[in-house]
Amino acid sequence: MIEKFRTALWFAQRPSHWAQAMELGARMFRPDRDGPVEAAKARAWAGARAVPVAEALAAVGVPGAVPEIDRALIAEAEELGRKAAVAMGGPGDINLLYAAVRLTGARRVVETGVAYGWSSLAILSAFDGMEDRRLVSVDMPYPKMGNDAFVGIVVPERLRAPWTIIREPDRRGLKKAIRAAGGPLDLCHYDSDKSWYGRRYGFPLLWDALAPGGLFVCDDIQDNMAFAEDMERLRAPFAVTAYANKFVGVVRKPGCAGGSKGLASSAAAVATTPAGK
Repeated sequence: MIEKFRTALWFAQRPSHWAQAMELGARMFRPDRDGPVEAAKARAWAGARAVPVAEALAAVGVPGAVPEIDRALIAEAEELGRKAAVAMGGPGDINLLYAAVRLTGARRVVETGVAYGWSSLAILSAFDGMEDRRLVSVDMPYPKMGNDAFVGIVVPERLRAPWTIIREPDRRGLKKAIRAAGGPLDLCHYDSDKSWYGRRYGFPLLWDALAPGGLFVCDDIQDNMAFAEDMERLRAPFAVTAYANKFVGVVRKPGCAGGSKGLASSAAAVATTPAGK
């Protein structure tokens, strides 16, 4: 009870977080879409479709040799990360993100969830040496942890010029980030509120903001069936790849008019052939 009170107080002191707090409270009265049964279904769905990164990217129309981040930069980032005084989430498949940006030539990118900044590092390092690039990240501080000063700590200062961090929950931050990007997005990376309800809010906003041909990359799709359900609705090529016993979904927005309606639509599901199968 004391911890719940402290959490409530933490949110109460941050007006920009009130909408998120209300959403979290409302979920207590909704059906649980993130329980072990749903997670088991999602893991089985993703595992049956998982292919290597190169095959996944090729399946969504991004062929080519998969480049990797410079190991010296990774070592530099690890050294910077040791200065953090709090524990946050570790890196996902940052080489997938790096390759996606490099191979597509993405200019405008929005990501959700920063923590130490590993995904940000992947995107910004892929930007390095290129002009007219912009990354806008949305990150809500961890409640009661005091991690604000360490968000994005692994990103060296020399790579930060194209980067803006919006330190708010998805409920406010996503719309701000999309506006701040300055135009249709070339790539979105979703790694914030991974609950079924959180994805139901964030996915349609980001998908609608994507330019035709843009990529949507979603971490931890094994947590619930949100990504799988969306792939049943979308007329879009998608693929799944595995990393560290977790799964990442990649989907490309069709290059024709009207392709942005799939995620928000409640129309009958449209069967999609899984990439790589």
